[in-house]
Amino acid sequence: MAAWPTLKEVRTFLRLQPDPDQDGIIQTALAAATDYGIGRMGFTITYDPDTGAATYTPRYAADATDLPDSAHQAALMHSARLYRRRDTVDGTIGFGDMGAIRVGRVDPDIEALYARKAPLVFG
Repeated sequence: MAAWPTLKEVRTFLRLQPDPDQDGIIQTALAAATDYGIGRMGFTITYDPDTGAATYTPRYAADATDLPDSAHQAALMHSARLYRRRDTVDGTIGFGDMGAIRVGRVDPDIEALYARKAPLVFG
C-alpha cells in the first residue's frame, strides 16, 4: 500500500533536478493527476434517510496512505504525462523531417493500472 505520489517522486520519475520554475508546473500536473485518480478510484455513497441527500466520500482521499500500488504508479505516470503534455499543446509532436504524430488522449498503461482496483462503471 502507498500514498498518492509526491513532487519529489514525479521529479525523479521524469529524471529532473529540483528547479523552482519547473517544480510549480510539475506540482500542477501532480494535483490534476491526483484529482483524476481520486475520482477514478471511486466513492462511497452515504444516504441521509431524513433528507434523502447523498454524501460522496472518496475511497482514497488526497491524504490516503492505503492506496493500492497500481493506483500510485498510475498517478505517477499520469503526472509525468501531463507535465510532458505541455510540449504538445495542439496534441501533436513534431519530429523534424519525419513529420508529426498525434498524442493519444488516453494512455492505455495508466488506465490499465487504475482498472486493477477501480470500480467498473457502466455508463
